[in-house]
Amino acid sequence: MANPAPAKRIDRLHAKNPTDAAWRAQQARVDADIEGLRRDAGIDRFAANMEAEGVAPRQRIERLKAYVRARQNPKLGGL
Repeated sequence: MANPAPAKRIDRLHAKNPTDAAWRAQQARVDADIEGLRRDAGIDRFAANMEAEGVAPRQRIERLKAYVRARQNPKLGGL
């Protein structure tokens, strides 16, 4: 009889649960600090407001993408 294929384990870098997502966000902040990248207070406020409003994670991602695109495009009033 053949052995069943082993179950694939999803590690913290790929898991979709809130605990692992929060861990990845914290690691991104630590990595940015190590690299000497400055923080963007506007994005931090924008993200905090969405979290406080209870915006679903997938919608937050789309809103953040649009926010960053708009800020990067001078025609849209960006930097």
